[in-house]
Amino acid sequence: MTSQPFLPAADEVAEADTGFFLHGFQQATAHNSPFVHWNQRRKSIEAQLLTPSDPATALRLVWSKDAALSQLQSPFIDQLVPYLEFYQVPAQQTLIRQGELGDYMLIVMGGHVSVDLQLPNGSLVHLADAQAGEVLGEMSLFDSSPRFSSCTSSTECALAVLKADTLDAMMELDASTAAYLLALFARKLSTRLRQTSARIEP
Repeated sequence: MTSQPFLPAADEVAEADTGFFLHGFQQATAHNSPFVHWNQRRKSIEAQLLTPSDPATALRLVWSKDAALSQLQSPFIDQLVPYLEFYQVPAQQTLIRQGELGDYMLIVMGGHVSVDLQLPNGSLVHLADAQAGEVLGEMSLFDSSPRFSSCTSSTECALAVLKADTLDAMMELDASTAAYLLALFARKLSTRLRQTSARIEP
């Protein structure tokens, strides 16, 4: 696996008050929502660190059939991979919980994840079965808002994790890759929101 670039620790970024994404969470305390760091969540879901032999090729493969992310050219994927952490997660684990704040987004590298939304009346709406290549949790990472839905591993899953402090470091150290990646994620998010609205509207 490609060696990790030098990245400042999360608390160092927060203290410097220069991290755009981490700073957004500092300003989000009015939500009165629980804040869950990836390092907390990975322990509770028994995530095991992976060291894939060729993560760039694996990422190209899972994104090759996605209309938006397949446009991410190989050089950008090579530059993205060092900022990711890879984990194996057992089935039936809550990866993201609706209503909480979190400093990470996930890329499903293998397995299936159930995406569900609890409505104000208490009923549960199944929104999607996310498979390899899907990106989860990016909306909360972008706007520092509570998670829109819950994501649970339906099977054992392989995940790539991009954390807020790492994304801040990417913006500073490799701005072109960060900008390109965020633009594609935004396009994919827009499509997903349209599909979700169609599912939950009466």
